[in-house]
Amino acid sequence: MNIISSSCGNDSVALIQWAKENELNNVVVTYIDTGWAAPSWQERVDRVKRWVESIGFDFVTISSMGMEKLVDIKKAFPSNRYQFCTAHLKGIPFLNWIDEYDKDFNSKVLIGKRRAESRARAETPEYIENSEYHGGRTVWHPLYLHSDKQRDELLEKAGFEILPHRSQECSPCVNANKADFLLLEPEQIKRVSDAEVKLGKPMFRPKKFNAVGIHGVITWAKYWKRKMRLEPGEIEIGTGCDGHYGCGL
Repeated sequence: MNIISSSCGNDSVALIQWAKENELNNVVVTYIDTGWAAPSWQERVDRVKRWVESIGFDFVTISSMGMEKLVDIKKAFPSNRYQFCTAHLKGIPFLNWIDEYDKDFNSKVLIGKRRAESRARAETPEYIENSEYHGGRTVWHPLYLHSDKQRDELLEKAGFEILPHRSQECSPCVNANKADFLLLEPEQIKRVSDAEVKLGKPMFRPKKFNAVGIHGVITWAKYWKRKMRLEPGEIEIGTGCDGHYGCGL
């Protein structure tokens, strides 16, 4: 069995297309609902699901406790240093699902990580044997040497446009950059603001952004947009986390 861990972003869709072209059998594409996606992201997920099923693969959505409940339990927001969101919103739900689905440990887990994607992923290997983050299963990164151009060619063949930003499966991410903040919808801003008020702490470090609270961070991002001429969602190379579950791909 080949299980693709997908966030429905550029690299995930490219990986699915690669699996199709290489005629992989018994493919299941999984997407984890973090409860923190951009409201409009569900349209993207639904489109990917329809396409995946049209090419003969299965698509499974896995539920999580959701970011708001996680923050309430932890009494803190995740941070660049303490990214407990990945483990609780993606890792544990995925492990619970795959341990039930693949009781014989016969599956490979495919993730669309590429060395060219960021400095954090520059040492990505093709295989990880006995991955502790996947219950001892083998993790496979088929696109680990693919350039942006090769990735984009796969997207074109799949019939998907190239998104100018990472997956919005979890948005805003603790690793959000200036341009990411400019993409936030009013509903997302309110969601963060309400959580900050309830917790009594800002989601993003005031020292890093020279601002307190989500509204202050957005004002800061708008200032840098004018100064640096950033486009909303523009990817800043080198940002992001290594992530064992393909966050943002």
